[in-house]
Amino acid sequence: MGKKKSGSGIGSLIFKIVKIAVFIFLLANFCWNGKPLWKNIIPSSSSAIEKSEKAIKKESEKVQKIVKEVSEDAEKTAKKAIDETKKAAEDAKDSIKEKTSSATGITEEDEKEIEKIIEKELNKK
Repeated sequence: MGKKKSGSGIGSLIFKIVKIAVFIFLLANFCWNGKPLWKNIIPSSSSAIEKSEKAIKKESEKVQKIVKEVSEDAEKTAKKAIDETKKAAEDAKDSIKEKTSSATGITEEDEKEIEKIIEKELNKK
């Protein structure tokens, strides 16, 4: 009756390992100096992570600045193209008026009278 089973030694060893693992897990979740305990024990990994976060933030700010500059340049180019197109359209309109009025001999007063007559006729219908 005084004999121990050989299997109980392995079971108690596994139980001790589980207790140690649980103790380490609980200890790792405590904070020390405002940081988790594992960051105080292994500071190089946390500082490396912080440095990489700062580098990523700086690079993203650079990218945002470049995108803003490019969009502003695109807006300026678009406005310039619109202005040039409007100017070209007005020049074409003026040149067409000059050519038609000189070719037909119709003055601006005559054109206004013709437009009034056309509007009256359209309103009648």
